[in-house]
Amino acid sequence: MPGTDPSDPAHTSDGPLVQPTAHLHKLTASAFANSVHDLLGSDAPLSAVEQDSESDGFYSVGASMVSISPAGVAQYEGALGSATDYVFADANKAAKVLSCIPQTTADTACATKALGAFGRRAFRRPLDDAESARFVGLAKSIGDEAGSVLVGLRYAVWAILQSPSFLYRVELGAPSATDGGRLKYTSYEMSSRLAATLWNTAPDDVLLDAANNDGLASADTVRAQAVRMLKTTQAHQAMSAFFEDLYGTDRLQTVFKDATIFPAWSTTLRDDMIEELRQRLDDMVFSTKGDFLSLYDGKSTFVNNELARYYGLPEAATDGFRPVQFPDGSPRLGLLGSGALLSAYALPQRTSPTQRGKFVATMLLCKTVPPPPPGVNVNLDSTSDPNAPLRDRLTSHRQSAACAACHGLMDPIGLGLENFDSVGMYRDTDHGHPIDASGDLDGAKFQNAAELGARLHQHDQAGSCFVRKLYTNAQGRSPVNADDAQLAGLAQQFAAAGNHADALLVDLMASDAFRFVEPAQPAGNP
Repeated sequence: MPGTDPSDPAHTSDGPLVQPTAHLHKLTASAFANSVHDLLGSDAPLSAVEQDSESDGFYSVGASMVSISPAGVAQYEGALGSATDYVFADANKAAKVLSCIPQTTADTACATKALGAFGRRAFRRPLDDAESARFVGLAKSIGDEAGSVLVGLRYAVWAILQSPSFLYRVELGAPSATDGGRLKYTSYEMSSRLAATLWNTAPDDVLLDAANNDGLASADTVRAQAVRMLKTTQAHQAMSAFFEDLYGTDRLQTVFKDATIFPAWSTTLRDDMIEELRQRLDDMVFSTKGDFLSLYDGKSTFVNNELARYYGLPEAATDGFRPVQFPDGSPRLGLLGSGALLSAYALPQRTSPTQRGKFVATMLLCKTVPPPPPGVNVNLDSTSDPNAPLRDRLTSHRQSAACAACHGLMDPIGLGLENFDSVGMYRDTDHGHPIDASGDLDGAKFQNAAELGARLHQHDQAGSCFVRKLYTNAQGRSPVNADDAQLAGLAQQFAAAGNHADALLVDLMASDAFRFVEPAQPAGNP
């Protein structure tokens, strides 16, 4: 029924147990860019590649379900061609990328060492003998033809980076004799999985050296690497990519607002909103390391002077992002009061309690909202008086039996944000009518956005939903019923540890669910 997710950890399936399966994972656009820059240097130019495909709210899930199109192949070829040409046009830059630069094309020993080390990081595993011979041979033959060692090496590196072994993470697992034959990810596959989840890039040499000695085969060694990795700057970029998907801030990059109605809206304000949300989340995960769910009704945020004016806060003599506190009684407490979320889930000319309510229901509480039935007119503006209060118009809309079930789930939540217009500015009236921002969240009544955030903070599904979303993103697949026990266990650990996101990440990396293709079956399952 609407509002219940059949694969929620609390749900018990009466059907056959569905087992997860291993997938190839195409690199997302951000993981591709991060990996190329880690391999070639941060200054290597990189043009856009094929657009990501989203599924279940995450690009990582979509990347496990699609392949590169013929047009996409050309985009990768062009982007990598420009990047490698830039690096290998300069011997000093090339020397920073490769561990050894041959003096002549005849020095195949040096080329083998250099391309082997580069290929290991790019492929997330050592090159096999055939691959090594092919890339070294390519470097020599083109180098001889061009009369340049660097040109030959550039083409070999270009070929490595166009290989499916780089563009796809190959993580299929192997039967583990010590685990009853269950499919278990190898140490090299674990280094790939850890780097993808915690860094959103390729493994470093520390991870690969550990994998070379089968040093990522146990939960304890994986846990130790996860703790190390979360202390690095790369961890911030990975969490940023996760939060962009979870909160849908990429919507703001293309959102349109009617300038005649909202003259204060600008691209700089939009970018400031995104940066504010990024810093707010990053601070909780890596600096404050507190109760993540307290973000739903907390006072702390980060602003520059443009955002300070937007929020009605004092400006600073020296501009720049800085931590601030909203005053007691502010209507903006919590993430739902942020300009980024309010603007992302609204229409060009008006608010959308339905969009805002759906975001809270699906992304923060893991409820299922089915699509509208075929033939239903979803354009509210074409079926009601545009000058009537939006609450009244939505009440009328829900009189239709075809609309009632879904809108009855979304609208009572989203109406709690009606004090904020389409660009997130506070207001008291809607078309001259006083705004009633009361609502209902699963039976818990609230009077305004701040109370909605408090209800969300205390909601019994808020913590388990955050666990589920992080799990989905890390696995690159939607959970199935075989994941229920693992999800429930992680949710219990999350709650017991005070809802700390950094601790959850470590627990997830060390879990059976992340280290095995097939989670252990609970007792009693066939």
